[in-house]
Amino acid sequence: MFPKQDTFCFLEAHVLFFEHIEGAYRTVVYDNTKVVVKRFVGDKEKEATEALLKLSLYYKFNFRFCNAYRGNEKGHVERSVEYIRRKAFSRNIIFSSLDDANKHLEETLKVINLKKIYNSNKSAKELLDEEKEFLLPKMPMYETARIQDCRVNKYSVIMIDSCYYSVPDSFVGVMVRCKIYSSKILIYNNEEKIAEHNKALGINKWRINIEHYMYTLMRKPKALVNSTVFSQLNYKLRDIYNTYFTNEERDFINLIKLVGTYGLSKVECAIEELKNTCPTNISIDKIEFICGRKDAENVIYLDSYNSDIVQNSISMLDDFNSLLNN
Repeated sequence: MFPKQDTFCFLEAHVLFFEHIEGAYRTVVYDNTKVVVKRFVGDKEKEATEALLKLSLYYKFNFRFCNAYRGNEKGHVERSVEYIRRKAFSRNIIFSSLDDANKHLEETLKVINLKKIYNSNKSAKELLDEEKEFLLPKMPMYETARIQDCRVNKYSVIMIDSCYYSVPDSFVGVMVRCKIYSSKILIYNNEEKIAEHNKALGINKWRINIEHYMYTLMRKPKALVNSTVFSQLNYKLRDIYNTYFTNEERDFINLIKLVGTYGLSKVECAIEELKNTCPTNISIDKIEFICGRKDAENVIYLDSYNSDIVQNSISMLDDFNSLLNN
């Protein structure tokens, strides 16, 4: 599923589909949509869009269009979409994000494609496996991103499609290059990727990563709590702040750095360990010590470690001990 029906979503859908089936069909049939038909030439001829021409040349497939006002030519497709929609979303229709909805759709399709088809003794997956030898060869993924250059403003954000996305605050005033996909945005300075965001849907939306503002927040820690970046922070981190670091913004900023280094789960485990040992004194130094410590199973103890070097060293010490005693 995609948020729009524009050219970029059209291209990305093809790329992901061809990647999934590990090849491309030799002929693809299209309805008369704006993303594939540039204009009508006479009564029946159609001129393909530049996007479709480039895509077909890259994957080497042929294409043709349905006849206008001939619903019978695509009725099976319409019915198939309705069938999948009913099977996947008749019960669960609320998701936290488009990614979650697509994961749910993928799991549903796995189950459907493993079932035997009513007029065949094979499943859809088995039939697809038989078709693969007749597909066009698999190609590297076609680049579908839209490229846009943006200047980072004084708030360390860039604006794309009326929404705002943060970059590290050391790049204020710098011109950066953005690769815009249907669901994500990659931001580069020269050839270095400096930020990545899920694409916002709507207008005047903000996507803020608190790690992009470490330098600024260390200089002005009291600005953290009332900032937009704090309102978009992971709810688990906000709970940690409210429980252990109220009015200790500088320590909490250092905690966020630990999360970037070790991950949120490891920081949570360190806090749980401190709650069991010294619940009245949970500090950033203790959390950092526990996160940086090696796991017990990776520690090599002398009594369980055996090597020629250790044995020879012990033998030499015994000899020195004998000399000293004599």
